[in-house]
Amino acid sequence: MAKTQIDTGRLFAVLEARTTDENLSWRQAAIQIGVSPSLLSRLRYGQRPDLDGYASIVRWLRMSADDFIEVEGDDVAQAGETSLITEISALLRKRRDLTEADKSYIEDVVRASLDHIRRSKAAQEPDDRS
Repeated sequence: MAKTQIDTGRLFAVLEARTTDENLSWRQAAIQIGVSPSLLSRLRYGQRPDLDGYASIVRWLRMSADDFIEVEGDDVAQAGETSLITEISALLRKRRDLTEADKSYIEDVVRASLDHIRRSKAAQEPDDRS
């Protein structure tokens, strides 16, 4: 049976991005989330939060609990993963503080960045034809 667990690294990275974006201390974030600062500290070191704490964190992040669940060896989930640009586009469409032109601009920047990364990786791969 495949092991299912919370990707604490991903959860912490998203949490850190939001606190940085909103210029919050970890203590302020904990108060807003409704959890103890020690829970956030434990999360920083890879320890999993309790169920109630996890639910509070993902709700505060305005994300789904499924966004941070990983299933070890689940090739079906990996094969069906949504492309990054599709995920970003879906997130942007929810934003009311951005105009459609803003959203399109951000998508174009992300798309150009992803194309650059793909080209860079392809140039670094050894040529199998030699």
